[in-house]
Amino acid sequence: MIPVKYLKRNSGYEINGLWYPRVTSICKIIAKPGIEKWLANQGSFYAMQKKRKKITGWGTLVHEVVEKILLGRMPQIDSDICPSIDAFLEWMKKHKIDVFGIEKRVTSKKHSYSGTLDVLGEIDGKVGILDLKTSSSIWDDHFIQTAAYLEAYNEKFSKKAETYWILRIDQYQECSICGAKKREKSGEPVIKEGKKRCNHKWKKVKGVCELKEASNIKRDLDTFLTAKKLWELSNRSWLSKVRNYPNKLKYQTS
Repeated sequence: MIPVKYLKRNSGYEINGLWYPRVTSICKIIAKPGIEKWLANQGSFYAMQKKRKKITGWGTLVHEVVEKILLGRMPQIDSDICPSIDAFLEWMKKHKIDVFGIEKRVTSKKHSYSGTLDVLGEIDGKVGILDLKTSSSIWDDHFIQTAAYLEAYNEKFSKKAETYWILRIDQYQECSICGAKKREKSGEPVIKEGKKRCNHKWKKVKGVCELKEASNIKRDLDTFLTAKKLWELSNRSWLSKVRNYPNKLKYQTS
């Protein structure tokens, strides 16, 4: 059985003597069919871990560079992510952006959870939370996660954030014949769309920067809080042993 200390360390934060589960840990309870299909197609656990590590490393590198740029710095840019960063710089030229905070920890005492938002700032006159993603698309669970950050932030601070956005930063090569798209974040080419039987002719790597604002904050938050209840139910056995978890629910191990 995994020790409670290990689970507490990897699934949450200790804050002023209390333990709060992470937003990202809670959101793992939400089914992600696309990821599950990808995992099933990797051949072996070792191959999956190796590819996932490279994809995560690629995304982390983009995050770090983008956050430094938002803080007014211009770091050295790895050639592997140049198209993505070029697209981000072009996006910045089209928007008025003021940054108030980067990697800011927020905690909801009302709902008993904590998390770290990517960017707090003002974009084109609106104060909100900007969540950076390096996925191939923007998914509903991205908004669900960021709604939790908005709720926790507004619970504590008098200057409220009114919205949140997902900023997707990506890059790919497009086939000039069939329109297929190739990405190589995992170290191996992944081709989607287009035609399977095609002698692909790949164009230069193209960067993408896509901004999408939340359309239904209440729905996203309600979904997150429902996911939290499911997460608590699934983990009730070990949560019952976490004495400094402030949630009022009593967990039964039976």
